[in-house]
Order: sequence, then C-alpha cells, then structure tokens
Amino acid sequence: MAGCTESRPFAQTSTAPLSGSDNAPDRSRFTFQHPWFDDEIRPSWEELSMPLRGKKLQILEVGSFEGCSTTWVLDNLMSHPESRMTVIDTFEGGMEHQGSASYDIAGLESRFRSNVSKCEHVGKLRTIVAKSDDALMDLRREDAHFDFIYLDASHTAIDVLYDAVLCWRMLGLEGTLVFDDVAWKGYLEDCYNPRIAIRSFLQCTAHEMTLTESEWQLWVKKVEAHTRPTPNPDPGLAYEEKSLLKDL
Repeated sequence: MAGCTESRPFAQTSTAPLSGSDNAPDRSRFTFQHPWFDDEIRPSWEELSMPLRGKKLQILEVGSFEGCSTTWVLDNLMSHPESRMTVIDTFEGGMEHQGSASYDIAGLESRFRSNVSKCEHVGKLRTIVAKSDDALMDLRREDAHFDFIYLDASHTAIDVLYDAVLCWRMLGLEGTLVFDDVAWKGYLEDCYNPRIAIRSFLQCTAHEMTLTESEWQLWVKKVEAHTRPTPNPDPGLAYEEKSLLKDL
C-alpha cells in the first residue's frame, strides 16, 4: 500500500472537557455490562466525528451488541432531521461469547432495545435482526447507500472480509468505513483473526481510500480513485509463475 494511501495516527486525547460540557449527553442513563466503546473507543470518536455533526447522514452499524456505540451515534450524529441510522445484529453473540459466564446473551437484545429507547432520536433507528451477510445483501437489493459505516460484527476473518466488501459497495464517495478490533487476537490461529481480513481489504482498496488510525480502530475514507489499472503491454507476462502457493 506504500505510496497509495495516507495513513496518520490519532493522538489520544482526554475526554474530560467533553464529558463535562453542558451539552454532552448523559451516558449514565444507559445500562451496559461491557462498556468497551465508552472505555476504549469514545475518546477518538469524539474528535474524529466532528466533521460529521449536524450533517444529513445515512449511518450503518454492523454489530450493535448492547447498543453502546449505537446510543452514542443517536445522541451525537442524528441531529439533522433527515438523518437515519440502520443497525444489524443477530443478538446471539459471536463465537467468542459462547459458553462464557460473563456475557448475558439471553438478555442481549432486550438490553439493546432498552438502551436505544432512552435516546431522543430513536425514531430514526431501523433495527434489522439477522446475520450480517443476509442483511447486507438485502440492503444492496434496496439500493441503500451510506455516509458512515461502523463494522463490528463477527470477528472471524472470512466474515469480516465479506462484510467489508459489501459495506464498501454501499459507502458513498467521501464516506467513512470504521473497522473495530484491528489488533484483536481472540483465536490462536491467525487465519481466523480480523487482522488478515482487514489487511487484505486495504490492499484491494488502496487506490481509492485514505486511512486514519486510532488506538484500536481504522477509519477508512472512500475517495476518488487516484490510481487506475494499467494494462500489461506484454501478453507474455500476463501470468505469473504457476505456483500460487509460493507467496502464501
């Protein structure tokens, strides 16, 4: 990807001034068993989302869990009267949640619905209870388009890659796709972890995106293609060596 993308790190900043603001929505009204978004992610979102505030937005969240990020978006990015948000989740948890006593998966959907009901703009929210691959294909058939997409569904690599490609097809120019859990390594086998899928996706979209890195996530902005495919002038060099496994 060298030479094709602009990658810049996000400098972590304190959220004390924001949380102390008279205009900051009160997060204490929500009930989260696992407030990862508030604990780890929200500081970067408070800053990186500033250009989006007040604009007419179509937002998609793939993977909502208890609604921690959903409620933040409803409180902070839905002020325009024509903005809308769509979320997709099975509310059954992922592979990493099964059999764990620390997750009340049976009550997951009810916690989500209770949390979002406390948001002023809950009427702008569409909740799709389905697997992401099925729901994303349905949205494509509806010719849906989005300005901002947050991808935090299945953490299995092949699912991450599939979801990312479908989301990218529906993301508008100058829109942003956010990957969560870039460095997450919940499985011993690398072929299952999100990183390999995210890396492959970034290589395939290097000609039409720029990157911003936060501590835990990647914000991928879709831009006009700045590199066009160049046909190979020598037909004899159109195929590489026959062994496709040598570089794997």
